[in-house]
Amino acid sequence: MWWDKPGAKKANPEDKPFPFMKIRWIGFIVTGFIFVATTVSLATQGLNMGLDFTGGVQIEATRSTPFDVGVVRDEVSKAGFEESVVTTSNAGNTVIIRLPVETGAEEVPAISQKITQILGEGVSVQVPAVVGPKVSGELFMSGVLAAVLAVLAIGLYVWFRFELKFGTGAFVTTFHDVYAVVGLFSITQLTFDLTIVAGVLTVAGYSINDTVVVYDRIREMLKKYKKLPIAQVIDISITSTLSRTLITSLATMIAAGSMVFLGGPVLFGFAVSIVFGIIIGTYSSIFVAAPMLMHLPGRLPGAKYTGAETTAKAAS
Repeated sequence: MWWDKPGAKKANPEDKPFPFMKIRWIGFIVTGFIFVATTVSLATQGLNMGLDFTGGVQIEATRSTPFDVGVVRDEVSKAGFEESVVTTSNAGNTVIIRLPVETGAEEVPAISQKITQILGEGVSVQVPAVVGPKVSGELFMSGVLAAVLAVLAIGLYVWFRFELKFGTGAFVTTFHDVYAVVGLFSITQLTFDLTIVAGVLTVAGYSINDTVVVYDRIREMLKKYKKLPIAQVIDISITSTLSRTLITSLATMIAAGSMVFLGGPVLFGFAVSIVFGIIIGTYSSIFVAAPMLMHLPGRLPGAKYTGAETTAKAAS
């Protein structure tokens, strides 16, 4: 590397690994706090459901020249629809306005007329679509089911790819990350819609990627150092993958962070879920997934010792 001095011996993470397992209890405390805070927030104030899950009115309008999304959003907000969602398609010539309002069918024409006046002349407005509570409820259940099945499938994959103990740890870790992201939206009361469900599923995939990298290195080191205590093997494994984990997380966060500041209101919630998910996923792969291998029942393949405090010399 460019910072290495000529002739100097390169540092080997296996020579003196960082003692992650000695401070694993700090991670358990942080995890416990996240779980309690999320549970309390969900029980007391729940989620701020978006139009996808609460129902409302969707109006689509088209004209020959592109719409200015910012202007349309401001005008719709001034008309009394502060929580509206405004997006465009067809190179900006079509604007889609979603209004999270509870209304009867007889009030839809009046709302459509009001939006038409806001958009001005030369605009063709299609018949408004009303999303009822039954449809929105089905969408919410589908989103929950998708998240649950994704977490279960991830646990089963790691179980098949490694061992039951690894699969259990991956399942708990992925659930922890998904639950933390949901807790963030409950605590902050940011709008939770289908876009956020997509973000949650993305976080689950990113989380298991980090976890599998750490688990794969642990399994490799268990075969290499059969006489070392589990805690030391895990420290060696995490230390050797730490630079890869941090660099990958930082690069992904730069891309997701740009969406937070430049993506506008439509992508803001999705981008926030990704950024927070990267942070929590990086943390959990080190302080949740790996330490759990020391406390879950059963033996690890290739390990001679299961206790954290057992001392022994490495095989020569």
